[in-house]
Amino acid sequence: MDTKVTTVIVNATKQGLTMKVGNRNCYSKLTSVKVGGQYKMQTDVNWTYQEFMLQDKAHSQNQLFISSDDCCDYERITIKENLDGSFDVHRELRHQFRTGNSIPERSTISSWRMWFHKLL
Repeated sequence: MDTKVTTVIVNATKQGLTMKVGNRNCYSKLTSVKVGGQYKMQTDVNWTYQEFMLQDKAHSQNQLFISSDDCCDYERITIKENLDGSFDVHRELRHQFRTGNSIPERSTISSWRMWFHKLL
């Protein structure tokens, strides 16, 4: 079974963004996302926890952090900016986490998951 997921990071701001990977206060540059551009980030759900920092190229103090857990939960993360220039984030859940989806066949999920899903 493939345990890798792809999350699309969309830059809907008016400036380019630098994306760095790391944790705590130690980061290294991963990529740049131009205005109106996007980056398809592939992560493995079994990898160690990581943080991704998105930073405004012009104003490095304007930062946003996305975790590897966010990448597992969301298929698309769109970064917009507010009138004051701060980041506003819109996250779209992966299809399997959205409400209103049909319950998978009983044979495809364990009994405790079926029981838990009925509670929701």
